[in-house]
Amino acid sequence: MDKAIIASNVTKKYKLYNGTKERLLDLLTPKSYGEDFFALTDVSFEADKGDIIGFIGINGSGKSTLSNIVAGIVPETSGSVEVNGQTSLIAVSAGLKGDLSGRDNIELKLLMLGFDKDQIKALEPEIIEFAELEKFIDQPVKSYSSGMKSRLGFAISVNVNPDVLIIDEALSVGDKAFAEKSLNKMREFKQKGKTMIFVSHSLGQMKQFCEKILWLEYGMVKEYGPVEEVIPKYEDFLQQWKKLSKKEREAYRNFELDLNPKNEEDSFGQRLIDNSHPFEAGESYTEQLTSRLGHIKAGSSYIYSTPATTTEKEKSDGYKNCVYYIKKQATFNNELFYLLSNEPSAKNGLIGWMKASEVSSHSAVAIDDDTKIFYINGAGVAYSRPWGGKKNLLYSSLGKYEKVEFVVSKTMKVGGNLWYYGALDDKQVWIHNNHLVE
Repeated sequence: MDKAIIASNVTKKYKLYNGTKERLLDLLTPKSYGEDFFALTDVSFEADKGDIIGFIGINGSGKSTLSNIVAGIVPETSGSVEVNGQTSLIAVSAGLKGDLSGRDNIELKLLMLGFDKDQIKALEPEIIEFAELEKFIDQPVKSYSSGMKSRLGFAISVNVNPDVLIIDEALSVGDKAFAEKSLNKMREFKQKGKTMIFVSHSLGQMKQFCEKILWLEYGMVKEYGPVEEVIPKYEDFLQQWKKLSKKEREAYRNFELDLNPKNEEDSFGQRLIDNSHPFEAGESYTEQLTSRLGHIKAGSSYIYSTPATTTEKEKSDGYKNCVYYIKKQATFNNELFYLLSNEPSAKNGLIGWMKASEVSSHSAVAIDDDTKIFYINGAGVAYSRPWGGKKNLLYSSLGKYEKVEFVVSKTMKVGGNLWYYGALDDKQVWIHNNHLVE
């Protein structure tokens, strides 16, 4: 095939446990313990033979996880990865045994790659010379610095002449001279038409070396395209990201929105309201992202065009008995307001602002888009939105669907409760986990 790599809907799930006891209970009992963590969700990309692709993203975005899956070191939970040819992963300490010497590690790794004794004997001097470890090659690897380990791993990987070379932060440690030497070797590979994946926080190296960029954000593909198109967008994002507080970063992580850092109206973090509003002396206004679901409480209340313009308002009576998405919150003169929307967006389907004291709300976190299969236990109701109101009711009783299979395509946590989304007859519905059984 002309493609070197085809990754289709790759998802990687891990279990996070609160101690060894919870891990053992999860193994030994039918009840599920631990929290699901999705390092990658539905990642797809293709690489042609000879492509040089850079993986970028802030820490925790899944770059190394995806590299390990492409290299065949870690299996994917779902989806598939096809690689045409032999892969070699270069990462600090990757595949090195600390108790063995550098020379023993060379022999072990080459044996695992299928080389025979004569081939290993021929390659060993070249690897040692490239790694610049002549004096230390017979010392245990656990005594090496991170730079020495990286040099050894790089030297082994490039000298086995792989079809697909994956470099994961291997040039971020050690001296500049070896980094330049390594880049020259990678340029040789590029001239030979080898396919390479380059993982690094150095955007300068990315611009210098890569042709395409895969931007990962919390395990999902944010952008994939030419360097000159993706890197400027990522640089703009980084400028905004560095300004965010820990709380704001967590909000962005849990409730990803379609944000454009170049556009002040859509920018995230705290900002002042539209400058056309005539603030009085002493007035204060801040705005930030959130993600909640909310109902309008009973009683008389109003929906405002902005929290700071209470003259532009309408009664909320016609909007009651429905659940709304809350994607922004604002504080005006120490009073909290929520922005209500009919869509999970901070700029589409907007209803208006309401005082938070007049809204019942819970935090809403998208858990995953994994397929799960449950059976309806016959109790409860089904809504068009999670934690829906009377206007969102699609099935007022699930009694006739008892023991019917329910295939879930999305999972959301609202407050402390899980809600599952799937098809029931001809409708897409949300059902509370209390009304489903495995």
